[in-house]
Amino acid sequence: MKFMRFLMIGLLITNTAFAGTDANNYPKETCQEIYQAIGTFLYLADVQWKEGNEQKAIFYSTASANYASIYQAVCKK
Repeated sequence: MKFMRFLMIGLLITNTAFAGTDANNYPKETCQEIYQAIGTFLYLADVQWKEGNEQKAIFYSTASANYASIYQAVCKK
């Protein structure tokens, strides 16, 4: 039982220790491609929404949001 307690505490400390580390930034060209993909997905979401394809619009909007999160995490300085 003590072993499990120490194991859980060790894993918790390890996970929280790496939570604040900075991710390596992507090259500028890659960041530009990600940024362009965000705009493309937003455009496609708008087109699908106007055509009445809500599911496809949600799909593209979600993809855009995911790319925006990645861009913010590894490209913004």
